[in-house]
Amino acid sequence: MIRNLKCRVLDFLVSRRVRIGGIALVLAFTVSAATLLGCPIHTIEIFTGQNINVLATTLNGRASATAKEIKEVSYPVYVTCGDNTVTVDFIKGTVADALLMAGFTPDSDDYVEPSLDTVITETVYVDYVNVQYVSGSYTEAIAFDTKTVYNNSKDKGITELTQKGVNGSREVFYTEKLVNGVSTEKTVTETKVLTNPVSEVKTVGTKVNAIKTSADVEDISTLPVPFTIELDANGNPIKYKSKTTVRATAYSYTGNNCSTGVAPQPGYIAVNPKVIPYGTKMYIKSPDGSIIYGYAVAADTGGFIKRYPTGVDLFMTTESACTNFGVRNMEIYILE
Repeated sequence: MIRNLKCRVLDFLVSRRVRIGGIALVLAFTVSAATLLGCPIHTIEIFTGQNINVLATTLNGRASATAKEIKEVSYPVYVTCGDNTVTVDFIKGTVADALLMAGFTPDSDDYVEPSLDTVITETVYVDYVNVQYVSGSYTEAIAFDTKTVYNNSKDKGITELTQKGVNGSREVFYTEKLVNGVSTEKTVTETKVLTNPVSEVKTVGTKVNAIKTSADVEDISTLPVPFTIELDANGNPIKYKSKTTVRATAYSYTGNNCSTGVAPQPGYIAVNPKVIPYGTKMYIKSPDGSIIYGYAVAADTGGFIKRYPTGVDLFMTTESACTNFGVRNMEIYILE
């Protein structure tokens, strides 16, 4: 009787059609029966998809065969996450159970293929993408701006730094998306100003000092000045229509009157009338202020305009003065 009971139980255990749950139930019954009948008992451990250890009891001489049969009903499940693949021997359950066995705890943000509720009945390849959203913050500088203030009480051309600029700071809060531990997206959710920047302030002077007039300056021209020509601190006219720098030469008496009929004298100059019309009133000086020709009127012309149509020829009283002058650039201020 005992022999018949042992054979029936063992035949039931090694059947491939029986699930692990059934095996566990029958083994429990077998343990009880074997204990009552005084039969030797051997045990093995079965690892299920739910990480539960089941003590399987067998009768003497059939323990290895039962373990082999149990192993043959498991399936290899390959779980790939990023560059890593984990293999588990899976017996019963879903993809979610296999992921837990592989050491992964998926949540609603993660991507899993096949889906978590897929029941595993054969070898399966699972793609698992771990998606995490983390929050953080960092501090960054707020660059200061520069403001320019114009001050009429300060001389023109003078610029002063009246306030030094200082950068501010702000805290930037963000949410970052991590896919398999790698940052793929960062979104700024809020900024909070910690310190406001201080603007840099530059003060630019605009005051023009009319410290003298053309009457106060020693010049070459002998023409009477019909109006006051105010000069700034650099000896330049304060009021004028336009300014240009031209090539200038000098000439002296030729025995002829000017093209406009007036007798030549320092102050009457030769021009290209197509560029500077006859009668134009000017103030002429060198850029460095070393030569002041002074008040002048366009009254003559000459052959030089063929080669230098924008040039001028300044009348001087002596040939030596012309030689000393030579050829140089001169500033011409067209007066109002």
